[in-house]
Amino acid sequence: MTKRIEITKEEVIKISKLAKMNVDGEEERFAKLFTDTLNKIEILNELNTENIEETFQVTGLKNVYQEEPIDNRKLTKEEVFQNVKDKVKGLISTKGVFSGEENNES
Repeated sequence: MTKRIEITKEEVIKISKLAKMNVDGEEERFAKLFTDTLNKIEILNELNTENIEETFQVTGLKNVYQEEPIDNRKLTKEEVFQNVKDKVKGLISTKGVFSGEENNES
């Protein structure tokens, strides 16, 4: 039998901070959703997969790509920057992804 996983409200708050998601007032609901989901996944650990070959591709197709039309049109710098919100020294600027990084216009 599998062990029961229990996600706490505190863990939900930590996950929400890492994901930069606001879950104010919904912590208990997310804790239950995470707990239920992980416990359903944990059931898979009960399966005996000892003599089962790994499966990573099930269709048998190899190197199949969607045919894309060739578009040789080139954009001018003005066209590229037409919808850009933040520019720094002629480059597109975005918000930092990692904590502590800011949009630094130096």
